[in-house]
Amino acid sequence: MEQPVLPRRPLVWTRWRSILRPRPLYLSLIVSSVVAFKAFEMSFAALHHLAVRNLVEAELAANVPIAIDGLVVGAIVATASFPKRSAGWWYATALFVISTMVSVAGNIEYAREIGGGPVSLIIYAGMPLTLLFAVHLTLILLARSTGSRSIFAPAAVAQPAAEEVPEMVTSPQLNGHDHAKPTPQAAAPFSTGPNTPMRFNTFDAADGRKLVPLNHR
Repeated sequence: MEQPVLPRRPLVWTRWRSILRPRPLYLSLIVSSVVAFKAFEMSFAALHHLAVRNLVEAELAANVPIAIDGLVVGAIVATASFPKRSAGWWYATALFVISTMVSVAGNIEYAREIGGGPVSLIIYAGMPLTLLFAVHLTLILLARSTGSRSIFAPAAVAQPAAEEVPEMVTSPQLNGHDHAKPTPQAAAPFSTGPNTPMRFNTFDAADGRKLVPLNHR
């Protein structure tokens, strides 16, 4: 007894199932992104309050953490777009190192002003460093996921160019007619020599006509 053939699942469902399936790479990417955002939030709050405490207007105090921590994130991302050890790479590296040091110093100063102890200093100082490491890890994971996706992508098959078909030349001897105006192909001279092969027209044996070379003038 033959077993019934089950219908195959559509390709769209298989593709979405592979995307939605949890993978260690995607989970690490999500976790690192959340950690980077939370570290930025903590450092943002500390630098914002520090700016307000040091006579920066409340409406403009948010620009201080955005300028400092935003430069940290932007410089780290810029290092991934430049060739390693190039002038742009060194410039972006120097920028994120300097901006990270400024952010750490600002967080430590805020912890000291609010009367925090050694643990408070470590917590606040660790937020910019956590932001630095989380953003760098996120870039590495993004590059890895993009590379693995490009490996399994089907390669485009190059279609060969259509070859030009040479125009068929019909000799007057084949048709048994004498044309007053020879075709340009027939009028072209042929080079003859000891190594030049002789090409003959086909003929009907019952007709009794002689073989005429095509390259005979």
